[in-house]
Amino acid sequence: MASRDYYDILGVARSANADAIRSAHRKLALQHHPDRNKSKDAPAKFAEIQQAYEVLSDDDKRRQYDEFIRLGGSPGAFGSTAGAGGQGGAGGQGGAGQSGYSGPFGAGATGAGGGSWNSADTQTFESIFGDMFGGSRAGGGRASRGPRARPRERMQYDVQVPLETVLRGGKQPVSIEGERFELDIRAGMDDEDLVSIPGKLDAVVRVHVADHPWLTRNERDLSFDLPISIVEATLGATIDVPLPVGGTVALKIPPGTASGKKMRIGGRGFPAVDGRPAGDLYVVIQIVPPKEPNELTRSLLKEIGSSLDNPRARIAHLRP
Repeated sequence: MASRDYYDILGVARSANADAIRSAHRKLALQHHPDRNKSKDAPAKFAEIQQAYEVLSDDDKRRQYDEFIRLGGSPGAFGSTAGAGGQGGAGGQGGAGQSGYSGPFGAGATGAGGGSWNSADTQTFESIFGDMFGGSRAGGGRASRGPRARPRERMQYDVQVPLETVLRGGKQPVSIEGERFELDIRAGMDDEDLVSIPGKLDAVVRVHVADHPWLTRNERDLSFDLPISIVEATLGATIDVPLPVGGTVALKIPPGTASGKKMRIGGRGFPAVDGRPAGDLYVVIQIVPPKEPNELTRSLLKEIGSSLDNPRARIAHLRP
């Protein structure tokens, strides 16, 4: 039974939404599942991860857990006290303190230590167990009732996909072991998402979103620098700015805008997918002074400068 806080186990904040919890669980489950991770402590860690996810992925159980902890209870006592894990507490049928790995089909298709897979999302389950039923469903028939073979180890290949392709979705040609394939990239998918390879049931591709020459990523948000002139910053302006998927949007620059100001364009970052919300696009203002002003420009700037307040006079440690 887990003795650490469930949120700490999954590495998420107490305010994390369902999508963040699901994403954290997917990464940890792939990392620590005993069919993949052969370290001695993998079964215990996997059981702990499953127990935490079983509670935090269920709204009712999560509310019970939060209230239990708020009243001074310990995570280790929650399974037996609050009934969060079904029969035998959060540890499942194995009982409290049991964390032995029973294999992918043990105890009614539970995970390590009896941690139930009932609340695990399909993508996580398939990512871990892979082509578990391969060959037994040929022709769309039922799976064989004979002895279950251990699942074949699914090969994973890491592939960088251009940001534009991830934002728009579409086909991405790749070369894997000398063969050419076209991956089906869904718009809005993220780093570490898995994509099947057409015609290869024993292999998947792990997507890595490539860096972009002028867009910067922050999770599902995007940003880029927008240079503007001193006149535009002082008097204000309306500027057509490019969008990541093409086209432009008119952005209104308020008078007196300072360098470094971030202006938000809602919903124009990563598109929404699989319950993950759409990200935003941020434009970061950068005021660019004239590089080589002519005599007229210099004269006008000096005249204007003499009538302006010293901006450093407002800051105590910079006052002359």
